[in-house]
Amino acid sequence: METIGTEKWSIGAVARATGLSPDTLRVWQRRYGFPVPRRRASGHRLYTAGDVRRLRRISEAIARGHRAGHVVRMTEPGLETLLGGAATPATHAPGHRPLRALIPLVRALDGDALSAALRADADALGAAEFLLRRVAPMVHEVGEAWSRGAIGVHHEHFFSERLEDVLRALRARFERGGARPAFLLAALPGETHGLGLQMAALVAAVSGVAPLVLGTDTPVSEIAAAARARRCAAVGISISISTGGPASRDLLAGLRDAIPPSVPLLVGGMGARRSRPPGGCVIVDDLETLGAWMRRLAPGSQAPPRPARGRA
Repeated sequence: METIGTEKWSIGAVARATGLSPDTLRVWQRRYGFPVPRRRASGHRLYTAGDVRRLRRISEAIARGHRAGHVVRMTEPGLETLLGGAATPATHAPGHRPLRALIPLVRALDGDALSAALRADADALGAAEFLLRRVAPMVHEVGEAWSRGAIGVHHEHFFSERLEDVLRALRARFERGGARPAFLLAALPGETHGLGLQMAALVAAVSGVAPLVLGTDTPVSEIAAAARARRCAAVGISISISTGGPASRDLLAGLRDAIPPSVPLLVGGMGARRSRPPGGCVIVDDLETLGAWMRRLAPGSQAPPRPARGRA
């Protein structure tokens, strides 16, 4: 990533961070007057962290069904209002550290202190509340710090690795023997972000479902084979904002055709709506919705609704 004053984002880096193609960025500049990059002497475009932050908001608004012609012209505060306050407040449980107090631990790469703080919050809040009130807001906060340039990519990777370790250890408390429906979790080929899989796996375990995590960058044929071999009750796919789009839609269509129609295919992550999943897929926008699905899958619950073959 190049650094020249505050203009440090190349057009390729912006595309990876927002899920918007370079061609889209150029068209918007001509048509709507945003984003307007600075130029190096070589002619290469350079964008600011503020541009990236606003473009991420625009990308999310479009994924929710808003027209580009409307949202690209909006200011960042206007986008925040439209998205219902997408910037998650730094709430915390009584007697616990404010959320923003954890960012210095990430910046200092202090793994022991960060892991200890997360474990303490998990013990105090319980697994479900920990996910909703600590993990989801913290993931957002770290992403925002990165888009502002306050932390680097290595900080974000460090945070994700530490948090995944904590989530795995917490999930082990709920894993037990006996016949439980299996929920297969994977990310499609080319997807390298796995934190969403670990969050979803914990939701499943807490709900009485057995998570089967295949991890990132998994071929569609292997996902389908594992789902059939384990006779999974549902399959979950996590798509980040950097991979959401037509390519992911095509892969989802292939996976939908490769697993039994009666098996729900749940699609989540920031890139889920951008991928416009085909019929027979169900978009899961948040952990609470995922939890509701898992509770329906759990033993003694009513069967979950069969996924429709129409538009998801």
